[in-house]
Amino acid sequence: MRTIKFPLSKPDITQKEENVAIKVLRSGWLTQGRYVKLIESRLRQYNRIRYAFMFNSGTSGLIASVKALGLESKDEIICPAFTFPATANSIILGGAEPVFCDIKLDTFNIDVGNISRLITKKTKAIMVVSEFGLPADLPEIMRLAKRYNLSVIEDAACALGARIREKKVGSFGDVAVFSFHPRKLITCGEGGAVITDSGHIAEKIQLLRNHGLRNNKFIGCGYNFRLSDIQAAILMSQFKRIDNTIKKRIALAQNYNQLLRPMEILGYLKLPQSPKDYRHVYQTYCLLLSNSINRDKLKNLLRKKGIETQIGGYCIPSLDFYKKNFKFKLNSFKNAFYAFRNSLTLPLYNSLKMEEQGRIAEVLLDAIRLCSRRRT
Repeated sequence: MRTIKFPLSKPDITQKEENVAIKVLRSGWLTQGRYVKLIESRLRQYNRIRYAFMFNSGTSGLIASVKALGLESKDEIICPAFTFPATANSIILGGAEPVFCDIKLDTFNIDVGNISRLITKKTKAIMVVSEFGLPADLPEIMRLAKRYNLSVIEDAACALGARIREKKVGSFGDVAVFSFHPRKLITCGEGGAVITDSGHIAEKIQLLRNHGLRNNKFIGCGYNFRLSDIQAAILMSQFKRIDNTIKKRIALAQNYNQLLRPMEILGYLKLPQSPKDYRHVYQTYCLLLSNSINRDKLKNLLRKKGIETQIGGYCIPSLDFYKKNFKFKLNSFKNAFYAFRNSLTLPLYNSLKMEEQGRIAEVLLDAIRLCSRRRT
């Protein structure tokens, strides 16, 4: 197996994280404790929101958020057709049914113009994803939700710190979820958070996270979705440099844009977009390749050169489980399927140097020419 010189992602773990983890280990208090409370307080302040709860994963947070809405069997939640399976899976595990909406290829986010035609009497909510760290059109989604009396769950797994003007992703909907998986901007190995301004939702989230326990009394039925204090301490250390991390990723993404612009001009690919007044935090730097490029062959060539890449996301209705259990017409999700087949993510992490990006761009151009189905 060839050595990967440029991995897709590399967690930014420093001596500070090691020191604080050892401190917690020596304290003897390893499960949910003071560091969980500290990071929850930091999340409330950062997002200007009333309630925050740490979870053992973003997926657990999504499941709890769906359940907190109190939906009944066969109630529907509209979500994007192009995302990671956890989005749709959490709707099913939360007791509702997903209804998929196609995306816009320039943003990889849900096509808001298609949402209205999907709304029925069974529709109770919209689960909106800010894919790759780019905010979805949340102001318009909130207007739609108000018009049709729908709840909004923000799957903001990739979008901590992203914003539209000065309003941060996560503070638009009724409830929002972040992820702290190793590929995210900050990480504690695995972890997630749920934030909300609703006291009613917050009460349900709290019970669902910890066995239905409140004030030392079991008053409901819940899960063990807690985060350990070891992980919370590591995350708290990383949170202190979140703004610097975002600045670095934006600078690296802009450098990629400059390096890869000639390939876009030649029609090989499209670069990621960031509309005016939107702050894209680039949890993932994702290209959209033209149909003339054999994406899988390209991935293999890059790997042989020590560059790890990955597909951007999945067309959920095309996955085996969803094809088997739901009746979808794949031609209703043309953009999602195109993105599933043609998206490519490049290495992006804090320690990546701009000169290394230059090398990646050179290898990518050569590999694209070899994988192109048209003559250059």
